[in-house]
Amino acid sequence: MGARADAEADRVLDATPEQVWAQIADGRRVAAWWPLAERAEDVQGGRFTLVLRSSRGVPVRTDWRVVVSRRPDRQRWEQDLAGTPFAGTLRRSAVELRLEPADGGRCRVTVAVEREMTRGGLAARVFGRRAARRHAGDAAARLARAVAAAG
Repeated sequence: MGARADAEADRVLDATPEQVWAQIADGRRVAAWWPLAERAEDVQGGRFTLVLRSSRGVPVRTDWRVVVSRRPDRQRWEQDLAGTPFAGTLRRSAVELRLEPADGGRCRVTVAVEREMTRGGLAARVFGRRAARRHAGDAAARLARAVAAAG
């Protein structure tokens, strides 16, 4: 079994769950707040492609499918890995967003990043968890900015 690298970040946003839902449930809007995303493509039927910019400046395509969409409190995507360069390092990759009402009509959002690598070992766990924590935290912060900008 490979190493798991799961992380969560949560944040209370000055928006209603419905306002946040509008950002997370529309694949065309995901690129505005997902870390490293430049744009979304091929958004249709619960599937979308995010074009990310790698640390070396190379565009990288990642294909996702929505596996749970329960308005207004839960959205979950899984990455399509078969036949991609990611299949060599990832056995599974998923993102889940959970929304719940907070005081004052606001919304608490939890961003969960779940990854299982094909190889185990201490280095895979440490670096994988570090990256997952960074992605979850960055996504929560960027989502807060995107929701505020959408007004």
